[in-house]
Amino acid sequence: MKIFKKYTLVSAFALSLLVQFSCKKEFLEIVPKGQKVLKTTNDYEQVLNISNIQTFLPANIYMGDEMAAMQSFYTEIPPRMQRLFRYDDRIYDAGATPDEFSSAATNEAIYIRRLYVFNKVINNVMDSEGGTDAQKKAILAQAKVLRAICNFMFLSDFSKPYNANTAATDLGIPDITKSDVNQTNFVRLSQKANYELMINDINESIPDLGILTHRRKISKLTAYTYLARIYFAMNNFTAAKTNVDLAFLEIPKANIPVALYDYNVVMNPAGGSQSWLPHNGFSYSGNKPQVINDTETIFNIDATKTLFSAPNTFVLSEETVKLFDLTDRRLYKSDDLDFDGVLVYPRGMRRPQFAFLEDVGPVLPDLYLMRAEARARTNDLAGAVQDVQALRVKRTSGAAAPVPSAIAADQNKLVRFILDERIRELFFTGNRWLDMRRLSQDPVYGDHVKYIHKTFADNGNVAQSFTLKPERFALKFGEVVLGTSNGLEENP
Repeated sequence: MKIFKKYTLVSAFALSLLVQFSCKKEFLEIVPKGQKVLKTTNDYEQVLNISNIQTFLPANIYMGDEMAAMQSFYTEIPPRMQRLFRYDDRIYDAGATPDEFSSAATNEAIYIRRLYVFNKVINNVMDSEGGTDAQKKAILAQAKVLRAICNFMFLSDFSKPYNANTAATDLGIPDITKSDVNQTNFVRLSQKANYELMINDINESIPDLGILTHRRKISKLTAYTYLARIYFAMNNFTAAKTNVDLAFLEIPKANIPVALYDYNVVMNPAGGSQSWLPHNGFSYSGNKPQVINDTETIFNIDATKTLFSAPNTFVLSEETVKLFDLTDRRLYKSDDLDFDGVLVYPRGMRRPQFAFLEDVGPVLPDLYLMRAEARARTNDLAGAVQDVQALRVKRTSGAAAPVPSAIAADQNKLVRFILDERIRELFFTGNRWLDMRRLSQDPVYGDHVKYIHKTFADNGNVAQSFTLKPERFALKFGEVVLGTSNGLEENP
């Protein structure tokens, strides 16, 4: 199987842009063939607007410790899902190309293709014709942020968690900052160098970015939010807090609504004109706004998170369900019955409502929880409580919303409460896996990570148990990628 296919740059509307590939065997094998030459500033803007940052069955969704699996369904799902859940050393067979690199398997939404497109814009848009200098700089800035987002996703799959003491020698990902199809050297940079490149890309872009005008267009709000995410991954909570604060300053400037939904209204089982319930079986809300109108979405990145072969397999573990108060409306995003309405899940476990797509981009609830955790870790306990309660009052009944006083006054307990709140709010989105990565390097809160996945028989007995080894915080590239990529070094 060939790894990458060559791009064809064609017009977005009349001729289509960036769609065709042909085969060859280099790591960055994306040679334009029969392409329309990009000349005008509008050409580059169209390329950027249709570039695919979406993702297909991302590995992190199946690796979070908030999940368990039902054995009777687990044995029927694709091998890749099984292996990710088991934390296997080998996710792909020896002759297979990882989905993260195979354009056919991921609907062409792969790291290398994305980086090629973003680099094409970054390296050439300032020489384009017909646009003003300000327009060109804005397009350049958006492409740089998108490149940073892509690299962050790439790093989170294929490098170990960031540790400041070893980042200068720990292996990251190759430096792909050129749209050069003749590039042959793919030696991995250090993690320190990768993180510096991402941070620099975003910081250099911010002056030329605008306010939030569209949920699929990069804005200053998106940039600050992603800087905070990156600093969280580095366990640098002072820098994270600085950028979260700047993100919140951008919210009132947006010319589209940015606000939390009140689940006591929109997830009201009694119904009503504003309620999203009852759900329609394919999603927890038949009436939920489309993502383009979702006021909690900052920048939309859709992930295809499941298949028809797997809607009954993965469940919220017994321990995860116990984190919820019974009045917590977020429980309506899960179900105690299988998709066919037959099996009642044992031990109180619940199935996340079936939906093909999950928004894994930055959302407002995550921003509140990032600021709450950053405030708690920097000893602003009152500010942290204010943030987490601002979310909880929109998710639970009045009596359950406040943070208990014994927790609010204790930094350690409050941070742990916020980490639990992140699970309650963001389960089955891949965010828990990102939290597990950073917490695995945390000397105080590392024990918040559960390193075990279990499958259960229908009667509730444990069928199998799998332990996460530290090495498996990074996926392996595999023989196919290594064999066609000069200088690329495998993960342990």
